[in-house]
Amino acid sequence: MRTSIAPANRILIRQGGVTDLEGVLRVCEKHSEYWDGRLPSEMRLSDYFRRALSSQDEVFQFWIAEDGHGLVLGWEMLAARSADPAQRRLTGEATTCLGKQSGPLGRTLATHAIRHAVRTPLQYLFTQVPARDTLMVSVLEAVGYQEVGVIPRAAKAPAQPERLEFVYVVDH
Repeated sequence: MRTSIAPANRILIRQGGVTDLEGVLRVCEKHSEYWDGRLPSEMRLSDYFRRALSSQDEVFQFWIAEDGHGLVLGWEMLAARSADPAQRRLTGEATTCLGKQSGPLGRTLATHAIRHAVRTPLQYLFTQVPARDTLMVSVLEAVGYQEVGVIPRAAKAPAQPERLEFVYVVDH
């Protein structure tokens, strides 16, 4: 018996580009609760992601997860954690953002970044998630990240919620 997956149920992960900016921002809007309902200004957010999408190299990349119709479902960004040239290629900052709360999509994106990191000089991937984001905490633990710390809630505006920091040790 032959089965096929409907196009809308397929997930494609591909490298993103500046043309994906609108979809990336749309996914961010769906996650505004993690900024306590206050997204950074649209202009700053747009500039930030435009730079991230246009400054990719062989190590630090930005991936888009889309359905069979080209709708952006989520994204994963691997960025430099340090500006220090000696450390720049050893540690990365991984960020996963899901338009719909989906553990399987989160695991797929996080695993994609880990597999990429194995083919690079990176030794560690770090990420931070709001402590209340139990879905992403479980996703990170499922793919092998280890919790290494708690960053307390910021008191000054714009207040940030308590965040958990995780690390993944890249095996080569």
